[in-house]
Formats: sequence, structure tokens, C-alpha cells
Amino acid sequence: MAVSKDHLNKLIQQLPDDALPIAADFLEKLAANSNYRNIPWDDEPTTQEDLNDIAKAKKSITRGEGIKFKDVIDDLLN
Repeated sequence: MAVSKDHLNKLIQQLPDDALPIAADFLEKLAANSNYRNIPWDDEPTTQEDLNDIAKAKKSITRGEGIKFKDVIDDLLN
């Protein structure tokens, strides 16, 4: 899948202000470290088990049981 810089810019414009530091940190690390560019794309097919897990996760989020992305990033970085 080809992604253009224009498409990335449009995605960035859609981010809420509180997500900007997370996005900036990720993009800075990606731009500064060539090793990140060698991470292979996950090309494994999506299984029925994967689809079931995704459906469960979506239901969990609608019930308010999700974890904020910022909290996940904070846990990973600290």
C-alpha cells in the first residue's frame, strides 16, 4: 500500500491536539533512526480468530472499557 506525504498530512490534521505530542515523538524517532524503516509490514492474513478478537475489542470500547492511547504510550516510555 503506497502512502503519500499528502495523505499523512491529512491524517495529522485530523488528530486532536492532545495526540500531537505522541505523533510528533513517533515521527521524530522514525525520521532519525533508519532501523525503524526496516520493520517488515505485517502481511499475514487476518484469521477468523482475529476478526472475533477485533469485534470483542470494539464492544469493550463502546462499553467504556478501553485504555487511552496516551496511557499506553506513557507506560511504554516510562
